[in-house]
Amino acid sequence: MVLLSFKVKTVPSCSIFTIKSNIYMNIASPITSQEIEFAPETIFIEESVSDHPLTLDTIRRFPNTPIQRNITYSDAVQMIQKNSSDVFGMGKRKLFLTRFKGSFLKKCPGISPGMVCCNYYVVNLLKNCTYDCSYCFLQDFLHNNPLLVAYVNIEDLISELDQVFRTYPERTFRVGTGELTDSLALDTVIPYSQQLIPFFNKQKNAVLELKTKSNRVENLLRQDSANNVIVSWSLNPQIVISREEKGTPSLKQRLEAAHLCANKGYKIGIHLDPIIIFQDWEKHYYELINSIFKVLSPAQIEWVSLGSFRYRNSLKKIIKERHKNNQLFTGEHVVSKDGKHRYLRPLRNQAYEKIRNFLKKISTDLNVYICMETKEVWEGVTGKMPRSDKKLDKFFDL
Repeated sequence: MVLLSFKVKTVPSCSIFTIKSNIYMNIASPITSQEIEFAPETIFIEESVSDHPLTLDTIRRFPNTPIQRNITYSDAVQMIQKNSSDVFGMGKRKLFLTRFKGSFLKKCPGISPGMVCCNYYVVNLLKNCTYDCSYCFLQDFLHNNPLLVAYVNIEDLISELDQVFRTYPERTFRVGTGELTDSLALDTVIPYSQQLIPFFNKQKNAVLELKTKSNRVENLLRQDSANNVIVSWSLNPQIVISREEKGTPSLKQRLEAAHLCANKGYKIGIHLDPIIIFQDWEKHYYELINSIFKVLSPAQIEWVSLGSFRYRNSLKKIIKERHKNNQLFTGEHVVSKDGKHRYLRPLRNQAYEKIRNFLKKISTDLNVYICMETKEVWEGVTGKMPRSDKKLDKFFDL
């Protein structure tokens, strides 16, 4: 991940706080989601976890869903390959319960040639996502491993984290669960948060980030404490959500959920990523930022990250095949140092600068960083590297 900021024209002084009381009255109402509750078409269960408590809890939630027991992952994939031309799309609807073997905790994969990366760790309890965003890298990354996989042995993860955090008490660990999935989209189906949050509440040198496009925060609101937990939302203008983020809750629903979590005491993260450049994009991102600060105060936001649309060449073909009406490739893209295609650097710099300025005019205290970008972009946008910024240095304390 990397830190950055947006540009704005001018934020009317009344737009954030004078009308906030009316907004809050509306936001405080219960969440009503237009999102369809996820129900798997088939549940595959690997033999080693057939009697695991989380397996049993999961299948109890879906008494009418067909179950295939004692099946291997490769056999399950072969079954769906025979029945669909869109194997990745079908795989999202097939839930495979298994055990994760090996070490859960890994360094953020943003450490790529030429890229600046922050001090971030990832753990993967899920693989694949119920949403179907046109730009999602998982379409390529999981092309041959398309099933929605849930690792039920969360007790092994907690044991591993406990040992690591105790072994390195002088370090601060930021741990995210949203690398290969959405952290909360399935939290009412497989409620990992109910064990992760109490564990992180007790840590002295670790924080948990739950990164999401979802509004499924019911389990979070039931927790006794929000200590050491950051709930972050990936946001885009509603026009982008409607066009490119299929199956996800609306911007309004996400902000309602963020407001409820902030009132519960959770720190909130905002990820404006991927930024999509299209006609009148400045106006739409300005409106997006204004919408954020109508329901959240700057003091409730731990950080804002910015990242532009990026992709490997192999993903472009998949996007065009699976999302016929996407508008991601209307501009010119060039290959960056890490092999991914991005908007031309002057366009990226301009977008980052404008969005940063939008944000900083609302509050100079906001921690804004750029995600997965080069040091040239960092220096071009901010005039310095994150290490020279006291507010950002803590994010990059490797």
